[in-house]
Order: sequence, then C-alpha cells, then structure tokens
Amino acid sequence: MTETQEQQAATAATATAAPQPGRIALWVLAAAAVLSLAGVVYSLYRLTGMADGLDDTGVMILANSLFSPIIVTVFAGAVAGVAAGRLRKGPAPALALLGALVLGLAAGAAAYVSFSADADIALAVGLVMLGSALVGGLFAMPRRAVTVVAGLCATLLLLAFMFGRGFYEAASSVSLFSDPLDEYGALGTAIPFIAGIACGVCAFLYLRHKQAGVKLLGHLLAGALPGAVWLVATVVAQVGVEVVLGIGLDEVAPLDQAFLALSFQWQYNGSMTAMFAGALCAVLAYGFLLPKPAQSRAARSS
Repeated sequence: MTETQEQQAATAATATAAPQPGRIALWVLAAAAVLSLAGVVYSLYRLTGMADGLDDTGVMILANSLFSPIIVTVFAGAVAGVAAGRLRKGPAPALALLGALVLGLAAGAAAYVSFSADADIALAVGLVMLGSALVGGLFAMPRRAVTVVAGLCATLLLLAFMFGRGFYEAASSVSLFSDPLDEYGALGTAIPFIAGIACGVCAFLYLRHKQAGVKLLGHLLAGALPGAVWLVATVVAQVGVEVVLGIGLDEVAPLDQAFLALSFQWQYNGSMTAMFAGALCAVLAYGFLLPKPAQSRAARSS
C-alpha cells in the first residue's frame, strides 16, 4: 500500500512538473494575433475602399483578398484558445472553444462594421470570421499546451513568410521568370517547402528550449501544425468566397473563375507541401539532434 501511494505521489509530482508554455511566448503570440488581425481587417477595408457599398469590382476584390484575414483569424483563434486555458482552470476543450468564440465575435463584429454599407456581405464576412476563429480553437484542444504553442510559434513564422512574399511582390516589378506560369510553378513549389522546413526547425527549437520531454508524435504535430492551419484556412476561404460571390454577384466572369481556381490550387498544394516539410523536418531533428537518454545507451552497450 505504501509503495502504491509513493508511486501515485511520484506520478503527481511528474505531472505537476510538466513544462508549460512560457509567458513571453504567449504574450508574443497574443500581441502578434491581435495586431495582425486588426491589420488585415483594416487593410481589407482600405483595399475595397467603398464607403457607399461594393460594386462588382469591389466584391471580386473582396473575394480575392479573403484568404489573408481568414488564415490570420484561424491563427488568432488558436492563440486565444491556448491563452484561455492558461488564464482559467477547467476543461481544456471547453476553454479553448470559449477563448476562440470571444475572439471570433470580436473579429466578426469588426468585419461587419467595416462592410456595414452592404448588410448581406457584411454579415457573410462576419460569420466567416467567426467560423474561422472557432476552427482555430480546435487546434488549441490538445492537453499538451507546450506542443500547441510550439506549432503556433512556427505558424507565426509562416505568416511572416507570407507577408514577406506579398510585400516583395507588391514592391518589386522585377521577375526572374519570363513566363508567369513558370513563376507560378517555381514559387508554388519552392516557397512552401522552404517555409515548411523553417517552421519545422522553429517548432523543434522551441520544444528543445523548453525541455518539454515531448516524444516523436508531439514533434510531428508541432511541425505539421502551420501547414494544417494553412490547409484549413484554404478550405474555409473557398467556402467564404463562394458565399460572398453568391451574395454580391449575379454571374462570375470565366477569367475570374479561372484565377480563383488557380489561386486555390496553389493554396492547397502549398499547404500540403508546408505541412509535409514541417513535420518531416521536426521529426528528423528529433531523431538526430536530441541527445539519447543515458539509460537507452547503457542498455545498448550491455
């Protein structure tokens, strides 16, 4: 009986000593989520720039630009879910959804106010933002919060890659490719793979710094999370674009349909490439760079 009690006490001590996400990481993620979410909503409003309502061109611009606020809202919803679990004690899944719900309501209200001149479109965009935040809250449900935070730090790096690429394309008119389709194929393959590797390294370094004792599966999930966020955001964006176009336009031009199809194809291919590269890189780093336990080395030597 005494040995059983001692084992239970040791197990409880190990559980309480399990590493938790640091406050600095949570503050950085929270600040990045709020600032980026406010920035993309404001940029989307300024991009359309029609205070009296959206014409057909404005609706198409809105549809083409909807992916950025959606992926940022998914990221922010996941951050809010993790933060809610640290602020209050209770069931992790319920707190994650509660935090994502609060953020989603705020984001949806901001989007609705921004496009209130068109009530139907404003409601559709607001509901899409709310749904994106709730989807992001699902990523915060795992009990091992340190693994989720590692993946979110890597997701923040992925968003920085996306912002950098968009800023470069907007600021530079010089291209290394003579054919736009060649540029599409090269960038659509290389950039997500490079970003995925960087995300996998970022997730691994965070887990190693925290000395979290996360096993192979945890490293795989943390490295794959940025690509998974990208993939889920693409699915939500495709649904949202169809809803916005169905409300705002009677008919979509064939050229616009082809552009949207090509854009979503790039998003799907890029997200799966980043997810694979991130997971593979994190797993390889776990296998090659982490020191082997002394007990296993002694067992092999004997």
